Amino acid sequence: MAHFLVEYREIGNPDAREARRPDHIAYRKGLGAAMALAGPLLDEDEKPIGSIVILEAASQEAAQTLALEDPYVAHGVMTIVSVRRYRIAAMKPPA
Repeated sequence: MAHFLVEYREIGNPDAREARRPDHIAYRKGLGAAMALAGPLLDEDEKPIGSIVILEAASQEAAQTLALEDPYVAHGVMTIVSVRRYRIAAMKPPA
């Protein structure tokens, strides 16, 4: 198993974002220990412009599949910018 950093970009569909948010949150929670970290990318007004997720998967293809299955991607809220191999070197819990 390896870690992968997935970067998503908002497409600009706020109505679909709000409608699919419960499914998106449930999907990410359902990833359990396979999701090491997740959070939104914000603009200067604190509005979401994308997201970063660090996933544990057997391969880049498996990580890509997990990323594509997010309801936000499947319903046109976000698009995938990249899926890259990532090594967690240090982790400090949020304050």
